[in-house]
Amino acid sequence: MLRLVPCFFALSLIALLLAGAGTARAQESIPLPRDLPSLISADEVLYDQDLGVVTASGHVEISHGQRVLLADAVSYNLRSKVVTASGNVSLMDPSGDVVFADYVELSDDLKEGFIKDIRILLSDRSRLAAASGLRTAGNRTQFNRTVYSPCNLCKEDPEKEPLWQLKADKVIHDQEERVIKYRDAYLEFFGVPVLYTPYFEHPDPTVKRKSGFLAPTVGIDDFLGGIAQIPYYWAIAPNQDLTVAPIFTTKQGVVAVGEYRHLLPYGEYNIEGSGTIADRENSSGSVSEDVFRGHIDANGTFDLDKNWRTGFTLERTTDDTYLRRYNFSNDSVLVSNAVLEGFEGRNYAALNGYSYQGVRTDDDNDEAPIVLPLADVNFVSEPWIGDSVYSFDLNALVLSRLEGRNTRRLSGTASWSLPYTDPIGGLYKVTARVAADGYRATDFDSSDPDNPNPPAGSGSDETVGRIFPQLAVDWRYPWVSRGEMLTQTVEPRVQVVVGPNDDDQSDIPNEDSQDFEFDDTNLFSLNRFPGRDRVDPGQRIDYGFTWSGTLNGRGQASAFLGQSYRFSDIDDGLFPAGSGVEDRLSDIVGRVHLNPIDHVNLLYRFRLDKDNLQSRRNELGAFIGPPALNLGLNYLFIAAEDEGETEFGDREEIDARVSSELTDYWSVFVSGTRDLQLNKTLEARVGVAYSDECFTIETIGRRSFFSDRDVSSDTSFFVRIVFKHLGEVGT
Repeated sequence: MLRLVPCFFALSLIALLLAGAGTARAQESIPLPRDLPSLISADEVLYDQDLGVVTASGHVEISHGQRVLLADAVSYNLRSKVVTASGNVSLMDPSGDVVFADYVELSDDLKEGFIKDIRILLSDRSRLAAASGLRTAGNRTQFNRTVYSPCNLCKEDPEKEPLWQLKADKVIHDQEERVIKYRDAYLEFFGVPVLYTPYFEHPDPTVKRKSGFLAPTVGIDDFLGGIAQIPYYWAIAPNQDLTVAPIFTTKQGVVAVGEYRHLLPYGEYNIEGSGTIADRENSSGSVSEDVFRGHIDANGTFDLDKNWRTGFTLERTTDDTYLRRYNFSNDSVLVSNAVLEGFEGRNYAALNGYSYQGVRTDDDNDEAPIVLPLADVNFVSEPWIGDSVYSFDLNALVLSRLEGRNTRRLSGTASWSLPYTDPIGGLYKVTARVAADGYRATDFDSSDPDNPNPPAGSGSDETVGRIFPQLAVDWRYPWVSRGEMLTQTVEPRVQVVVGPNDDDQSDIPNEDSQDFEFDDTNLFSLNRFPGRDRVDPGQRIDYGFTWSGTLNGRGQASAFLGQSYRFSDIDDGLFPAGSGVEDRLSDIVGRVHLNPIDHVNLLYRFRLDKDNLQSRRNELGAFIGPPALNLGLNYLFIAAEDEGETEFGDREEIDARVSSELTDYWSVFVSGTRDLQLNKTLEARVGVAYSDECFTIETIGRRSFFSDRDVSSDTSFFVRIVFKHLGEVGT
């Protein structure tokens, strides 16, 4: 019923059209607006001067702007100023709505009117029918014995009841209040009433936001018991609103949930939070009864001027399992951040502060870093001599912990790169780079620089600096071959990197370079470590080749294979054992991408042991099949970094999803995630959905095998029902 308003407007415009038609023979009495010309076509047009009535009959067609009125007969009484249309009346509106009626009577001031046996086909194919309609006071329209449905009628039996329809004894549209009201309304499925309400109302489509209750959600849970969430939306002002959505549970009381949003001329912010008094299972296994549990999730962005902006993110919770227990979030780390940043041309500056909260069982948040500040300044020049480009990066870091190592760092990097293309098409790039870093660390253990929390008494205060220059020459030569069937490109690439043999970096604390991974994406990076605390030392040569091909302009494929060789040995502790670059000759990295035909897309990335070509890392992503039957597959294998390692060992996991659109309306899917090393299913899901032009129902069953104190492995079942233009209900 959300599309009623255009229909009322269309009904009102009939009077304007008919008034224009009447002036076709009586311009001296009723002047026609010149900017709204009307055209009339009829078998016969008569003007009775004694009665003051203009009548058009027989295939009457009146065009007024983009609106067209059709009727068997149209008359206009100049004295009573009443317009009537009868017999197969229809009005086509520019919006695409079409109004049908048997009889229409309106005053020419549009304030009073009556319409009989009205039927409306909306532009979205929804349908509305009513026995009669009455317009009064110029802003109030009432429909009697109304039926509305967005569902298509059965082609074989148009008289058959639609899938669902809404019936009401009265539907009143108050244009002044901009609200639509229903009296004695029924929701019917296949003609059978399933829901009744004596009264309800909602804003008309001209209202974008209005306070009121939103669709509820109900459910059941082993820990919480019966669940019902009933949101209330409060439109405080055009630029701010509040949603209050308490969760009522039978076992753990009420959870207060709210979200406040505020749009400002120079930015916006959003604050979401919750709180409750409930039981909590501690890491020791004991249960704390009736304790406060809650969370806050807030963010905002504000423009200071055209170049500078500031913003914040605040994520916090009272305990490890709260967010998962109440289905707010599955994040394992919560990040709070404040930022001031500026942009100008190619240049960027930022001042950040970070705080972290881990919500896993073994997280000790006293050891979590507090970063304040983290400052960055990045400058990139315009093209210079020979199209060369130079850049400068400055970075300052202050990192503190309640327990463990504190680090202060000041870093600067200057680089210059020069591209060159030789006469035969070879592509060269020369890069010179120098990085300088200064550190001040407290409670630092040089025997284990990756450990931010060394054993008591093993740490000391350290001040250290480093200057690290590098020079690199990169060469590529693309070869292109074009045939009748196949166009292919082969591009060999070689890069030589020269730098000092600074392989013993144990005197420098490692905060941001611990997550090292060697693959095809960073083979040609000057520094293959993430972050700034570790640098890739020595002299090396990186080499590889890329092949790509296109078959008949449709099917595509590409492949890359590469390796690296270092000219000198490096310290055993710099690169992790099993990382692939701990020896002079690196492992082999590569990727293969295949898209031979429509609905087949494969991506395989790998790292092979240089000695025996055994797999050290495999990633496979596959998407195969049309919507009628589609397979999605993600596979990951990571070999243990150290063959003697027993804590983690090899990791192997597969995530698969099979889905099928059985018909135009029905679809199903089955998916699951399994740990192949532990031979254990982590999660399984199955779903069935029906969706047509007016109705959607989705059912999803999920089995999770994850458990952590009061978050236990469970089976859940979700149902979502959507009535087009009416609303939705979920469990």
